[in-house]
Formats: sequence, structure tokens, C-alpha cells
Amino acid sequence: MINYHFDKEDNILKVNFEGEVSVQDIIDHILWLRNNKELPQRLKILSVTTEAKRSEKVGRTELLTFLEENKISLAQREFIYDAFVISGPFETALGMLYKELNKIKNYKFNVFSSKEAAINWLKTVD
Repeated sequence: MINYHFDKEDNILKVNFEGEVSVQDIIDHILWLRNNKELPQRLKILSVTTEAKRSEKVGRTELLTFLEENKISLAQREFIYDAFVISGPFETALGMLYKELNKIKNYKFNVFSSKEAAINWLKTVD
């Protein structure tokens, strides 16, 4: 399950991933962002995945699919800063690979082990 809350005070979209999350759930998340016209053009996202588990294998192919979907979404936005809070060594490695594969100029993705560090990064970007 993916829950959304836009914090107007911090100007950050807070996203919580919980339970089993599939590749399709992540694609649906990207589509939700693409279709939501109420969000700012320069969007800051705090994605917390510490309570989520992958329901299927995720590898390089799936990460490239996510980036292709994001590329389409980013054609409609000025910039997206995406801070992912991740626990677990495999998930951290996937996040670092995703960061390295990202070549989209108006999309910055970063991986953190704590919510505080992710929020601090989001507050410094722009």
C-alpha cells in the first residue's frame, strides 16, 4: 500500500510504502505523480519504505522501466527531488544502482537510512 500526504508547511510530499509492494505498485505511484496536477512544479518527495517489502524480484530491468516512466512524468514538471528512506542492504544497493542509472536532468534521487537525513537533504536542495 502507498499513502500520500502533502505537507504544506515543509512543501514536501510525504509518501509511505507499507506491506508488500509490487513493480506495478511502483509504476502506479509514478503515474499518480504524473497525473496529479495539484502538486508543485518543483516537487520534493520524501519516500519512506522501511515498512515495505518487495513482493517480487526487482533488478536492473525494472529500475530502467521506472526511470522511463519518470522521464515521461518529468516532461511535465520543472524538477523532482526524491529522497528515499531505505532499510536493508539489498534495497540500499537497488537504490544506489537506481541513482547511478538516472540520467534525467531534472530528477535528483538520493538514498538515506533515516528520515531526518532525508528531510535535511530535501531542505537544502532547490
